[in-house]
Amino acid sequence: MGRDKKETGLVGKLKAKLDRMLGRKNAESLDIDYKPQKEIPAARRAFRIDVDNMHVICRVPRVKCKILDISASGIGFASSKEFPVGTVIEAVLIWSGKPILKNLKLKIARRTSKIVGCEFTDLERNQDKVISKIILAAQKRMIQKKHSGKCPDTTEEEMTKEIEAQKKRGIAPASSKKFKL
Repeated sequence: MGRDKKETGLVGKLKAKLDRMLGRKNAESLDIDYKPQKEIPAARRAFRIDVDNMHVICRVPRVKCKILDISASGIGFASSKEFPVGTVIEAVLIWSGKPILKNLKLKIARRTSKIVGCEFTDLERNQDKVISKIILAAQKRMIQKKHSGKCPDTTEEEMTKEIEAQKKRGIAPASSKKFKL
């Protein structure tokens, strides 16, 4: 690299230490570029799962949209309606035709011509648990399918257990109906 000016910060210290360890002189220094993750636009905060049987019904504008993917931090759905970035909308999450989460708040994070990316905001504890169960069940299914070539479905049993546990704690579940992933 051969810069006259000495670099500071973590990257500069790492370069200097590596140069000393390898016996390099400044003119032979190794060039290391570092980009923090927040500057990378495609960075995701959570594992995303592609889904085909989930929808979201937005209250304003009143529209039903197909969810393309879901993660612990948000959803991506297809829509031709206008959703300005930064706005918070209230929605209902539909799974196999049945509402499973009501009064869900979504903040629009990004928007392309037909795809809207949203983050969950102000999640209640039981909403967060249901979303986590959906993600975990799908991950388990993917792992089991990968290892055995089969796809046993225990999602319905897991969700029934969670709904029963919420009833015992006095928390009204989002829906008492069974649903499939």
